[in-house]
Amino acid sequence: MMNNPLIRRIAATVMAVLLLIYVGYQVYRSQYTGLRTEPAIFSTLSDSISTTGYVLRNEQIIRANYTGVLNYTVDDGEKVAKDGVIAEIFTTEEGAAANNRIARIDEELRQLEQLSSPGDLSASNPQLLGTQISKGVVELLRDLRGGSFSSLAEDKTNVQLLLSQKQIIIGAESGGDYNAYVSSLEQERSALESLHSVRTGQIKSPAGGYFIRTVDGFESSMDEEDILDLSVSDVQSLLNREPAPTAENVLGKISKDFSWYVACVLTEDDIIRLGDTRSVTIEMPFASAEAIPAEIVRLNEDPASGGASAILRCSYMSGDLTTARKEPLQINLSDYSGVLVNEQAIHFADCISYETDENGNETETLHKNVQGVYVKNGSRIRFVQVFTDATINGYAVCKLSLSESERAELVTRRTIQLYDEVVVEGTDLYDGKML
Repeated sequence: MMNNPLIRRIAATVMAVLLLIYVGYQVYRSQYTGLRTEPAIFSTLSDSISTTGYVLRNEQIIRANYTGVLNYTVDDGEKVAKDGVIAEIFTTEEGAAANNRIARIDEELRQLEQLSSPGDLSASNPQLLGTQISKGVVELLRDLRGGSFSSLAEDKTNVQLLLSQKQIIIGAESGGDYNAYVSSLEQERSALESLHSVRTGQIKSPAGGYFIRTVDGFESSMDEEDILDLSVSDVQSLLNREPAPTAENVLGKISKDFSWYVACVLTEDDIIRLGDTRSVTIEMPFASAEAIPAEIVRLNEDPASGGASAILRCSYMSGDLTTARKEPLQINLSDYSGVLVNEQAIHFADCISYETDENGNETETLHKNVQGVYVKNGSRIRFVQVFTDATINGYAVCKLSLSESERAELVTRRTIQLYDEVVVEGTDLYDGKML
């Protein structure tokens, strides 16, 4: 039967296919290492708690009856004194617009007056002015990123003034170069005076504090002690609270205390992570792009759930934060900077260190369960010891610079370095393995 030519051809074909598969498999094994690596990059991570916060302020609503066009004279989040003017009333919109423009012209003329007498400038040092310019640009970019568009015009004017001051001090310009522009501003102001005179009244603040133009229906006048005593169920009730209808003739409100509060609920695990930490920063991404300094002033534990209500006190205010009420809240406990390594890449291995005494005798010491990672080093992989500050969101934050005591504990030739190719997947890993 084996002499049958057809059977012989089939058998030969099968053998050829099997041989081809075998050769292909050997080639695949020689090329595929089974390893997956990620580069070690430097970054800063925050150990944080995520929850929902409810913003509490001691607020007083401002009501007034008026006839005409209302023109606010203060911005959201701006401090006002008791009986300070928060708005003016005009008979026409043109009058209100003229008043705003005159105020901007007066401020610009005040600043330009400084440029006409460079010897009187308080900041006559070009290096100091350079620092102030850098701060001004940073402030402008911060307001732009945070959406504080009402502050951008002032930021821009301040930076332009500082740049002009520097130009005059270094001799690139003179104060007289601005005379024509000053004259045009004065003429524009004179032309607006007739419209400016139609103001019919003013509205003053009933109390000192932060002015907030918008009213959301969640306003309250809770005392500090009442806020500090809020329980878990109290905070949950606030988060489920429906807004009250807005009354007529409401012009805004005053946050009477310069400190304001955020109430939230923490789980039992959150409390363990928090530990003794009380000074934190908080982020409310839908309200502001800024990290806000805060202090945890009270933790009211709930025996039933094991959690607690946390009351945080803040003193910083901006126009963006005035509208914050029920917000996704991130409480940043600590910031860690270092090389980020995927948690899957961390291994514990036995290492041998070698020491040579003054007589040239070499001794070896076995170190068990050394924490480290495997990194690609040419055609081999090497095990390097790592020292971590924290593990956040699946990444270990490893130190680049070791302290003296950590250097004494280092048993491998080096620790991790920036841009090391760290092995995050692989089998049968050991120091010195050929790739």
